[in-house]
Amino acid sequence: MLKSIGIILFFLLISEGQSAHKITALKVHNYARKEVGVKPIIWSDNLEIDAKKYADYLASKDIFEHSENLNKLAQGENLYSTAYFVLQEKGEKYFFDSTNYLEDASISWLNEKKDFEYAKIGDRKNNFSKIGHYTQMIWNETTQVGIAYSKSKSGKVYVVARYYPAGNITGQFPY
Repeated sequence: MLKSIGIILFFLLISEGQSAHKITALKVHNYARKEVGVKPIIWSDNLEIDAKKYADYLASKDIFEHSENLNKLAQGENLYSTAYFVLQEKGEKYFFDSTNYLEDASISWLNEKKDFEYAKIGDRKNNFSKIGHYTQMIWNETTQVGIAYSKSKSGKVYVVARYYPAGNITGQFPY
């Protein structure tokens, strides 16, 4: 009985920690959106499931590339990758267990704002590879986001954000 209560508490703490990570990542997104005067987005469990499936795929293959199914799913996507451990001098691994990868990825995408000039997507004012994550975050018509991550055996973390509806439509303003 005591053992099963301990197991339940353990899983509640894990899910509560994950919920806190989701909330923080969503706050970063909505902060970016508020700065430019667009409505906040909400968390989507369905988009999170899609993001998790793709993050698991990236981690299993240890590759970093956008999904080919985005048009079919009518979803936008942001990707981010980092390491979850480093090797120390004697070969021991130091793990970054308390890292909020969802927040780190969201802040990284938000930092692209510094390179963004208000213009239509595809305009020569912007280098899309430097601003595309940010413009997806603030895309006016986007209403939902779900983000997840997965760790590879090599020590990489793959973060995938899925957005609905997709943004970054060539020839349109983000807001």
